[in-house]
Amino acid sequence: MSTHTVFRAYRYQLLPLDRNETKDLYHDFSIEDIVARKNDFFGEALLHLPKVNHKRVEINIAIQQLEHEFFRIQLAPSRPLTRETADYRREKVENWPHIEAYILNNASDQLLVIQERATAFANTDTVANILLRGTRGALDRMGLSLQIEPLFDKAYFWSLVGQYSNRITWVEFEFVTPNMANISKTLERTLKAIGKETNAVREQLTLRSDPSSSLDILQGNETIQGLVDYTSQGAGDIRLKIKGIRKRFQTSNSKREVHLSGIEITADAKDIIQIIREALR
Repeated sequence: MSTHTVFRAYRYQLLPLDRNETKDLYHDFSIEDIVARKNDFFGEALLHLPKVNHKRVEINIAIQQLEHEFFRIQLAPSRPLTRETADYRREKVENWPHIEAYILNNASDQLLVIQERATAFANTDTVANILLRGTRGALDRMGLSLQIEPLFDKAYFWSLVGQYSNRITWVEFEFVTPNMANISKTLERTLKAIGKETNAVREQLTLRSDPSSSLDILQGNETIQGLVDYTSQGAGDIRLKIKGIRKRFQTSNSKREVHLSGIEITADAKDIIQIIREALR
């Protein structure tokens, strides 16, 4: 039996709310200042997360700053249990199943890994959304927008393309407007520029064939390859429609994982950072 705990991997991006604004609107910070200090502002927002409820369920949250750029967050929702007593009664008892999440708040990484535990949260996306909602107010005041997307295995996308060749009729790329140079280097220059020029936070590119035909999705196409590489690094999602199949395939269903043992979870912060980086390389 495995003693490892599964963590689902996400990447977050911090984008200015008004990238083309020339006036100093946010606490006398220019847009350049906001971009330069975005990770500092995010770290401060994490340390002051407000009390959060999810679907009327109370959630306890504890945050530790293990290193300057590394945070551990513990979340425990209230999940009362009903038990039967010796005198034939039923009674509710408190139950707070908890999970952990780690945030690497480095401008070159910006990684979030969330422990998978169904008794606490049915889906790790719920935890990502709790963090997004909890930091929104503080980030709004500093002129920043937080976007969180799962990392997925790009091999999954290309396996679908190979398996359903000549049957793909619709592909939609949805992606966060690029602002991390180390993961956006594969994108076409026009795709990088249009988001900034229009102040868009997210972009969509949809390809559709005629109903009587199909798309030619080739790995050698530099634009397609760049979009797949970029979105797979936690910058978006890809949806596909296959002729003859009702459901749409979605790459975010193939989230990448980090496996941490009990010993690794209690290790030094620098060791945990290294494990996460190595697992997601």
